[in-house]
Amino acid sequence: MTIIILACIGFCISLYAYFVESKMKADPTYKPACDINDRFSCSKPINSQYGAIFFLSNSVWGMIYYVGVATLAYMHAHSALLTLVIAGVIGSVLLAYLLYFKIKTICVVCTSLYIINILLLLRMVL
Repeated sequence: MTIIILACIGFCISLYAYFVESKMKADPTYKPACDINDRFSCSKPINSQYGAIFFLSNSVWGMIYYVGVATLAYMHAHSALLTLVIAGVIGSVLLAYLLYFKIKTICVVCTSLYIINILLLLRMVL
């Protein structure tokens, strides 16, 4: 049950990121609540060259990922779920590197998702 709850939280945060991204595309003057200052910004990574992978925004991939995690947890497909969660943590490490060292900002939304992915892995192995 914990895994499904974490997946739902991750889905909601990814949905918020998608909302922010859509709102910024529609209104370039829009300033999201997650943009605290230049150092703490969610719009910088969304607008960066790393904001999309394979023609889909990272927020859409996040929503797909968390639906997959919740579905596999519901189906009790432990091996497939563990594989997906490990892939999610590896992806989080790569995206965190890009965020902190290439984009050079702290994204509260992104970091929250990285923490959720680590919690998912910890829940799977403990």
